[in-house]
Amino acid sequence: MLLLMILGAAALVWQSALRARDRAVRASRELCGRAGVQLLDQSVSLRRIALVRQRSGGFALRRHYSFDVSTDGTNRHPGSLQFDGARLENFSLPLRPDDVALAGVARLE
Repeated sequence: MLLLMILGAAALVWQSALRARDRAVRASRELCGRAGVQLLDQSVSLRRIALVRQRSGGFALRRHYSFDVSTDGTNRHPGSLQFDGARLENFSLPLRPDDVALAGVARLE
């Protein structure tokens, strides 16, 4: 019985990680579309994970994701996302000098 409980818990953790990665892929596609840059390789990878206290007093997993983008189709620049739980808290993208599409974007939920 203990083995089944451990396997069930592992399956739930795995499923949660997959949902979080899917959220990161969707957010990176949307942000890249708004910024007018191309998401390369469709690869969004988890770089760091930590347990943090939220403003509300509860705890959440902070996940840092990284990916590569291109501003003109020939170059490669890093991009990143930071989620606290399911909420996108921070992102970093290179912008083309003539494009200010993300100037007013502070948060994406």
